Amino acid sequence: MEHPYPVNLDVSGKSAVVIGGGRVAARKIATLAHAGAAITVVSPSLDPRIDERSVAWVRRAYRAGDLAGQDIVIVCTDDPEVNHQVAQDASRGQLVNNVGNPADSNFSNVAVIESDDIVITVSSRGKSPARTRLMKQRLREWLSAQGLI
Repeated sequence: MEHPYPVNLDVSGKSAVVIGGGRVAARKIATLAHAGAAITVVSPSLDPRIDERSVAWVRRAYRAGDLAGQDIVIVCTDDPEVNHQVAQDASRGQLVNNVGNPADSNFSNVAVIESDDIVITVSSRGKSPARTRLMKQRLREWLSAQGLI
């Protein structure tokens, strides 16, 4: 994504499917849950950080048709071929984030610093998640030192 259009999306009540149930999925699910999305996870197993009661868990590998009726698709398996297939299977109206390949995505997640009345986001346009996390950490430290959060 060369020049994405930055927005904050209201996903409360929207359906989201997460393909994969590992460590990365756990982070994505926590953020989606905090935002009020209805989450389905398709994965043979779940990371212990994922609360089974907070998601609809389909205990198997991805199959064609698993994206039907979903507004948001997050794909984060450890298999690049599966990740690419999921992105290809998505319909035109679905928002898709292939964590392993930004070129297969039509949106990327951002690092978030949030307080009661302000939200600050940091993005590398999906190119460097590690750099984004570092910037978020440094911004949070600075804002905290200034008494702003």
